[in-house]
Amino acid sequence: MNLSTGSTVFDANGCSYRLVREVGRGGQGSVWTIDGHSDQVAKFYHNGLTDTDAAKISAMCRLRTEALSSVAAWPISLLKPSKSGTPAGLLMRKIADYESVHQLYGLKSRLRTFPHAQLPFLIHVATNTARAFATIHAAGQVIGDVNHSNLMVGPNGTVAMIDCDSFQITDGAQIFRCPVGVPEFTPPELQGKDFRNTTRTAQHDAFGLSILIFYLLFLGRHPFMGLYDVKSDDIVSLDQAIGLYKFPYALGSGSSEVRLPAFVPRLADYPSELANLFIRTFTRDALTRGRPSATEWLGILSNLPKVLKTCKTNPNHQFFSGISDCPWCRAEGALGTPIFGIKVAVVGDRGFNLVAVWVEIEKVKPVPEPLQKPELDNVTAKYSPDPTIPEIARKRRVHRLGAIGIILAVSVLSVAASLVPLAAISAIAIALIIAGQVWKQGNIGAKPFIEQYDSVLNIYREAETEFDRSSAPPARYAEIRTQLDLCKREYEGLAPEKAKRLAKLNAEREAKQRQRFLEKFRIEDATIPNIGPKNKLILRTWGIEDAWDVDEGRIQAIKGFGPVKINSLMEWRRSNERLFRFDPKQSVDPRDLNALEQEFAQKAQNLERVIMQGVPNLRQAISVWHAQRRQQVSKLSVLAEKFAEADVNRRALGRL
Repeated sequence: MNLSTGSTVFDANGCSYRLVREVGRGGQGSVWTIDGHSDQVAKFYHNGLTDTDAAKISAMCRLRTEALSSVAAWPISLLKPSKSGTPAGLLMRKIADYESVHQLYGLKSRLRTFPHAQLPFLIHVATNTARAFATIHAAGQVIGDVNHSNLMVGPNGTVAMIDCDSFQITDGAQIFRCPVGVPEFTPPELQGKDFRNTTRTAQHDAFGLSILIFYLLFLGRHPFMGLYDVKSDDIVSLDQAIGLYKFPYALGSGSSEVRLPAFVPRLADYPSELANLFIRTFTRDALTRGRPSATEWLGILSNLPKVLKTCKTNPNHQFFSGISDCPWCRAEGALGTPIFGIKVAVVGDRGFNLVAVWVEIEKVKPVPEPLQKPELDNVTAKYSPDPTIPEIARKRRVHRLGAIGIILAVSVLSVAASLVPLAAISAIAIALIIAGQVWKQGNIGAKPFIEQYDSVLNIYREAETEFDRSSAPPARYAEIRTQLDLCKREYEGLAPEKAKRLAKLNAEREAKQRQRFLEKFRIEDATIPNIGPKNKLILRTWGIEDAWDVDEGRIQAIKGFGPVKINSLMEWRRSNERLFRFDPKQSVDPRDLNALEQEFAQKAQNLERVIMQGVPNLRQAISVWHAQRRQQVSKLSVLAEKFAEADVNRRALGRL
């Protein structure tokens, strides 16, 4: 079909449209912008449309609603190359500035195409995806060929389905089937089926929807990646694992059939309600309970952002508040690369003046309040001895005199009786023992007063020592000042550090251009000699996704990749690399510059926040210190009263 800029085409009602520019071309057809219709495009098929295809698109145009058009590039009208010609294309909504969903869930591509995307954004996209599926199903239609290529994501997280002409369309009693499907998105019951003769249902779509959601929430991993054949110790292909209903994440880490890298998230890293939906979808539970509908997913995903918390180590990480350890820190530690972008509101003038703020910080000094300890002599003068003490003292004197009398009496009798020395010594020893018991008996009444005095004295001395020590600046004040000093030095070093990083980006322009170029060549989409679908799956498991990732040393470590396969991959990389041309006029990639700006803006804001809190934090530390010292003085006053009372009683008792 000969179409060119300026060609006039016609819709089913005879209205004309002028083609402006071809914006896309594929195996089936080409897509053109239209003069005067910035929100619509024309799609024409290279070989025209069969009568069945034309009838299907015509039915879709009749069934079109505002809701369907909001979530998909739904056909608006058939298009003809001439007024009297046969239908050869269609008019549809223009999907501009959108990226394929795999650009979002792929770890490397996400940082490049969605540099600010973090988990809440991924959840937002997953929620919108479920909403799109629910809208299509509510209209009585089925997508059929669910895959990552027909779901597009906008910069704000909205989604749109494309290639809608492949959907399964029901128009009254007539069903226009979807003749194609991708194995890794196909449910077990349809694996290996001829789609041309298969009527799909919303339950089949539910499997593909869950795959897309899993990709978004689990670091771009397919839910059936990680199943191994125990006998051959080899990875099981995705379609085989799907056909066996062997969902690795539900088998448990102790299963010999499961080989999941330690860094990947687990079902337990998300709420059980969400995990259970995956289990219902991917295990034999689907046969008895049915797969969760798009509406069910919509309800669970809508609530997920409410149960997230921010990681204390990395503010770019949000994770389920029901777990203690951040799964994204674990993943980054194993991968050695960030998995989420940096998101921070960059404000041009934040009104922060380090010099002025630091002057205020320096003014906050830890000066102790002029507090006085109680004067014990003044306190003691208020108290009189306990009224029972005179009687206690009298009894004690009696017992003491008795004890002395016993010793004297025995001594005199021993001399008068002319006892032999041994007998005399024995008698005196017995007398001393008896006298000691009598002496002690006299101290029984005084003992509580003495013990009270000793106890209060020790407690008072400890409290007094604690108060004396507290006159030094508090440790909390010193900690805050140390932190502020570090933040100040780091803040002052941001500008030179940023300049250094920018110079490095300039010096690495060629390497960066080469990397960006090679990352465009995905192994998954390439035809590489000796590298089949199973080999590609194994490479994906090891994080080797594109030509840039192809490294001989990394591949040698993978079981089953010998010299033949390695040479094929290296030659494929070299063949693509030969196409690369360095453009010295091209400046640093704006995405790298943006990432650098965002990184340093976040660092600056974090440091500014800490420094701005310096004065109130220091004042709070001093306030707490003063309150503690006042409390200590109050405690000393109470103890001084108790000590004074005990001391008066002790003195009244006299020496023991």
